[in-house]
Formats: sequence, C-alpha cells, structure tokens
Amino acid sequence: MNLGKDMPILARFVDLASTMLLVIAISAIIGLILAWPVQLLWNFVFGELYRINFLQAWALNVLAGILFGKAGNGKK
Repeated sequence: MNLGKDMPILARFVDLASTMLLVIAISAIIGLILAWPVQLLWNFVFGELYRINFLQAWALNVLAGILFGKAGNGKK
C-alpha cells in the first residue's frame, strides 16, 4: 500500500508544505503559552530592576531552548 506513487509531485509538495506550516504554527502557539510563566517568574525574581514584556519572555524561552535543549537524536 504505497499511496505516494499515485499522488502527483505537486500535490505531495503542497501536502508536505501545509504539514510543515501547521507544525510551525502549533510550535509557535505553544511557545507563546509557555512564555507567560517565564515572564511572571522573571518579573517576580528581578522585580522593578529588570522588567520584561511578553515578547521578551518568548525570546528568552527560545534562547534557553537553543542553549540548553537536547542536541542529537538521543542514540548512543
């Protein structure tokens, strides 16, 4: 059962592109939801000295994911 052979190349490309766009959109939404606790915690810890807004918290969350995220595929 190989459905890919019956599908034209342009239809496969559009299907792949729409799937990738959906994954990126869902990841961005989840990242924005997780940025809110980061903002609250940062503003609680640093108080009036260093306040950050929502987009700065999202950028901080992305940066922490890049710096401390799991690299590789997990196989040894």
